[in-house]
Amino acid sequence: MILLGVFALIWLLASLFNYPEDPQLLSIQREEKLGEAYVDFILLNPMFRELENDTIDSAVKLIGERLEKGLKHSDYHYRFVVFENTMINAFTVPGGNILISSGLIAFCDSPEELAAVMAHEMGHVEERHVLTRLIKELGIDILTSGDQYVLGEVTGLLTSTSFDRKQEEEADLFAAGLLELSSIEPRTLATLFRRLDEESDNELMKHFEIISTHPNLSSRIREALSYQPGDDFEALPIDLDWERVKAGL
Repeated sequence: MILLGVFALIWLLASLFNYPEDPQLLSIQREEKLGEAYVDFILLNPMFRELENDTIDSAVKLIGERLEKGLKHSDYHYRFVVFENTMINAFTVPGGNILISSGLIAFCDSPEELAAVMAHEMGHVEERHVLTRLIKELGIDILTSGDQYVLGEVTGLLTSTSFDRKQEEEADLFAAGLLELSSIEPRTLATLFRRLDEESDNELMKHFEIISTHPNLSSRIREALSYQPGDDFEALPIDLDWERVKAGL
């Protein structure tokens, strides 16, 4: 009985100490302020220099607005930033910030493919995957310390580490649903994953978190293909001259 009591006490203490890993303990408003600081710090790095191109910015904004309209309601104010790098990459920063490489835009064969990536990253935002991972690895106290050294370490984690398979699957499912709500063919995800799978040995793709679970991409392709939109679903093309957009790169 004494041993059972000791184990019960240990379990209770472990449960209490696990609470700081709960992203709900950090408000959306505070997360957004942290995210602004992280984005500003990341963009100071020459590898992530913000791309200044009106054509690209307008195209990404149009796609983002289409997805946000499909989302209907979110506690986040999304910001999509394109950075100049040939790497095929996109990643999420706390607070609804999504960074997209010019290399990814060049890789996408259509605006719908880029929309699929953006919807996937929005899934990580809405599910608070980024915050969960950072709190688990660093703890809230370190994460919110404001220390410049910590800021540098956090941005390093944001740009180099990946989500686990469960989180990727959740983001995939969220993306398919959001694409459907946005009148974009949700199975575009499967096309995107197939093309990424074919290029997965490409050195330019080594940091792309979407393929971090490779070789599990094959099962994700099957899942994306098996997604069935509603009977009243109608795909509407995104009104962009994609070749003109990519020529702006």
